[in-house]
Amino acid sequence: MEMRFRSFLRKCHTRVMDSERQIQRLIILMVVLGAVFYIYCFYYARLRWEVNDWNERPAKKIDDLYGTDPELKAVHERMVSEAGQLSSEITIITAYYNLGKLNKGKKFGLGGYTPERYKSWMSVFGRIDNPLIVFTDSQEIVDIFTQSRSHFSRERTIIVPLNRTNLWAFSLAPKIKEIFSQTGYPSYDPNTVNENYSCVMHAKFELVNKVIREKMFHTKYISWLDIGLYRGVVDEKHIFPIRLPPDFDQDKIAYSGQHKFDSSLSPYQIIVEDRTWVGGAMFLGRPEVMFVYTQDYMNAVKKLLSENMMSTDQQVIYIMFQPNFPIQPRVEIQTYTTHSTDDWFYLGYAIKETWDVHLRKAVSILKFLHTIL
Repeated sequence: MEMRFRSFLRKCHTRVMDSERQIQRLIILMVVLGAVFYIYCFYYARLRWEVNDWNERPAKKIDDLYGTDPELKAVHERMVSEAGQLSSEITIITAYYNLGKLNKGKKFGLGGYTPERYKSWMSVFGRIDNPLIVFTDSQEIVDIFTQSRSHFSRERTIIVPLNRTNLWAFSLAPKIKEIFSQTGYPSYDPNTVNENYSCVMHAKFELVNKVIREKMFHTKYISWLDIGLYRGVVDEKHIFPIRLPPDFDQDKIAYSGQHKFDSSLSPYQIIVEDRTWVGGAMFLGRPEVMFVYTQDYMNAVKKLLSENMMSTDQQVIYIMFQPNFPIQPRVEIQTYTTHSTDDWFYLGYAIKETWDVHLRKAVSILKFLHTIL
């Protein structure tokens, strides 16, 4: 009997010890997780404490360019003469050219951006209450946008069939492919691997320039918008407009700020390290300012190609604003950011959130009135 009792006590003691070890492990795990969370919070808090004085740079005036650039002068004269007829809205410009499956957005080696994925993102454009201009060389894409925008008046949607072979940007493909094939050239798929992906990034600026030059818009502001920017709200149902962001500088181009600007980087270093400063999915401004900016961008692309360097629009933009780059931009960029280094689409979502807040307030007022009537 006594032996059984002692055995029972030993078992109880062992169980207690095991329970204590488990509790100790749990406490250690909680401490580790707490420390990681604290470091995470401190890191992002520090990013927000950093001084970002980029937007304090004064805007560059382009008035003196009207006398030297006939096309820019024509744009300006139109904006002045038609000021009373032009809407204060923003004309949205986008495009889709099928490049097949892209090695972007993968997690654990899975996923990627497929044409079907892009088509699902296109549904959001059916809820954007702005004048829209779409370029594509696919009848299927024409049909998708025609159907999704059918509830808007016809003049609010312009779909332009335009073959990629007729675009300057795609004519650069052979040269870009040659650059990407250089021995030792950095390999970031698709940025410095797929020449057509690089081309379609440059096409944004060519198409915005085309819209302005050919008077395809009837608003006081213009914005480029990537197909996938609003991917996070595909499942929403309500219509929303894209308006000017808060504190917008009329003489600058608005972008989402991704990282703090580093003026010490060389063009090749920006490409080799795949550096970014702004997110290229959306940019907006006045037509005159956008016209000058797109000219400068395309000239920067030509300069980089002549020096056997190329990547995407995000690297080109970073390079062209470097103080030692030969082709200096004639307009400034205004960044919108939370300083989190993950603000690729911040400008677009900040604009939408402003409208959503307004919508929620309106709904609350209507509900209140309904209760008292």
